[in-house]
Amino acid sequence: MRDKVVGFLREVRGEFRRITWPSRAEIIGLTALVLLIIVALSLYVWVWDFIFQRLIAFLLGQ
Repeated sequence: MRDKVVGFLREVRGEFRRITWPSRAEIIGLTALVLLIIVALSLYVWVWDFIFQRLIAFLLGQ
């Protein structure tokens, strides 16, 4: 049992060595892209919410 655990941990260590980690510049760029997309989608949803809110208020005569 112990040999299996040790073997597994060695394989995990080997797999971690093969990972190509992103550079700091890539992380910053992708984070900025995600934040930009979140802001854009939030504005998109807000605009449609505002339009429908006004439309429903108009149709109900308020």
